[in-house]
Amino acid sequence: SMERPILPVELLAQCFSLMEPEDLLRCGAFTLELRKRRMVSLLPPNQLPYSTRLKLLRDRERSWRSPQHWGSLQKLSLSAQTGTVYEFAGGYYANGREDENKITSAISFFELPSTESDAPRKTWVHPMNELKIVDFTMDPAQDLLVLVALSPPQCESVYQVHLRSFTTNESMGVLPCLPKISDHHVPLETTGAVRVQVMKDFVALLVKEVHDSVSAHLQIWNWRHGSNYSCAMARMAGIEDFTFLSEDTFLIVRPSGRFECYTFENPVSGSTVPTLKSSYNLPQLQDGYMYWYVWYICMSNNPAPGYVPGELAGNRVYYPRPDERILACCLYIFKPTGPGDHHVHSFVFFLNINTFLDDTPPSSRPDLPDQVSPSNSPGDCQIHPFQLFSPHPSFFTPVNMQQQLAFPPPPTAAAITRSRQMHLRSLLVSSSVQTIPWEQWGPQNTRWFDETLSTDWQHALYGLKTVECIDPFNPIRLGPINPGDVQARLDAMEDEADEPPTVDTSSLPTVNDLLTGNGFDVDDDSPDDHGGRQHLTYTKRHLRIRDYNPYSLRTEEDYGEGNEGKGKEKLSFVEQTTRWRWKRRIVNSPSTTPSRGVFVKDIVSALPYSEVISESKFDVTDVMMDDSRILLMQRGKGGRLKAIDILTM
Repeated sequence: SMERPILPVELLAQCFSLMEPEDLLRCGAFTLELRKRRMVSLLPPNQLPYSTRLKLLRDRERSWRSPQHWGSLQKLSLSAQTGTVYEFAGGYYANGREDENKITSAISFFELPSTESDAPRKTWVHPMNELKIVDFTMDPAQDLLVLVALSPPQCESVYQVHLRSFTTNESMGVLPCLPKISDHHVPLETTGAVRVQVMKDFVALLVKEVHDSVSAHLQIWNWRHGSNYSCAMARMAGIEDFTFLSEDTFLIVRPSGRFECYTFENPVSGSTVPTLKSSYNLPQLQDGYMYWYVWYICMSNNPAPGYVPGELAGNRVYYPRPDERILACCLYIFKPTGPGDHHVHSFVFFLNINTFLDDTPPSSRPDLPDQVSPSNSPGDCQIHPFQLFSPHPSFFTPVNMQQQLAFPPPPTAAAITRSRQMHLRSLLVSSSVQTIPWEQWGPQNTRWFDETLSTDWQHALYGLKTVECIDPFNPIRLGPINPGDVQARLDAMEDEADEPPTVDTSSLPTVNDLLTGNGFDVDDDSPDDHGGRQHLTYTKRHLRIRDYNPYSLRTEEDYGEGNEGKGKEKLSFVEQTTRWRWKRRIVNSPSTTPSRGVFVKDIVSALPYSEVISESKFDVTDVMMDDSRILLMQRGKGGRLKAIDILTM
């Protein structure tokens, strides 16, 4: 066991029998604290005393729920050639360096400050030589760097997944993805959106738009066993996003507004096809509405679920449990009726991935996996040329704001046949699975909010926590206050805080805004004078931390911090209101998100969480986080990264 030396049970029982109850409890305090925080230990028993581990864990969790205990900022030195592709994992930040042609020519790596190590922080650069990088990810704990690149013209695949050493850039193999069917050479600027993820021995690549075909393509390899075999599937009407859930389970979201959970076999001795395990509908859209351009739904969780890294994972003491992650799902919806530029409605909701790992999901009406309502999206057997384009999952963040160019050539007959064959093969084992209606699974397992389009949720959550930057509160307007009215006013304000703000539809970004990146222009000097559009300005902003760990809902976890509990202290209404603003609060009652005419019904959601807002304000455009840090990103015109400040817990 990683928690105690391996001794015979008889010896352990004899030792424990000589101990007082208080001593027994003290010995198990670290294990109990790990369970409460939904963590597992990474260090072997002979490293770092358990008392030190316990103090580190408690102090860090206290910092997360009490922003007044945060330390000072540290500045990360960046090169002048920061690019649009980046990654943040395992205590390292990496950013692509772009050349004069806006091609990623190298990747810079930065070891981030840590409270667990005083060693000097390292920085280094890996050249990409002639690779045409589309995206990349990394797993420092496995010394693994994964590069997604366009294949050279002479190759038989559209993409190549290059496996490199994270520390030395040494090649460890190449995985070809998506065989070419047509003779057309698609230039870099018109590549489809991709999503790459690493989970232990597996590397997965989702190609959202196959340019010489009409479907999405998903492929999973065991990277330790080379490229001979893989697990693959295609869907004629597309796959919006993908994530691993465990070592044999993954989740996709479909353009029609449906989650699908699949199991798969490790493709070591032969290629395999995944099996549909369960299916979950999202709330029904009103007639005429669809997910943006043509559909747009994206999922985010961090770190990759399903496994725990080895004991030398960046000197970390503990790690989130592999079966518990908060999943963020962003929805972008518009109604393409009539001429003109259409406004895009955006929502975000959160849920725990263990919702999909339950072996006994609720029963529901039968529904074929690819049955979709005509009011929501076309069927899988219909071919629509505009299905070939939609932006990358990080397109709406101030990062990847590349404009899509002209459509590629139409699909060939061979491409359509190949896609349909793969599509049908993966459906053969799935036709008997029932789809669970939203009403049976969604309200009790999710929490919905209006999305601001400025948060990169892929890195603004970790384990069961999320972080976001919010604009300063409006000044408090006071009227005459009678004695005894203060508490009633505060109670009313707290009730109002749970109600979503009214959204002015005319202020929403349009399809053209998002295509051109206008929704994310950053004004370095001037105030926000863009008519309410979501332009980002360099104003000081608060940070909001939400925690979806059920244990965080325990009211005694406030530990009496601050003066909020001192009833004898005489405070003015302004003082009490200010303290209420920064007090940690628990939300365990349902909330209602107005449908805005987009959904058939208003969205009721009830996943409990706790929340705290920093009293301090920071220069920040968007944020990232892991178990012990918050990265405060500062961006300029066009979303270009200018600086990063780091808060350590």
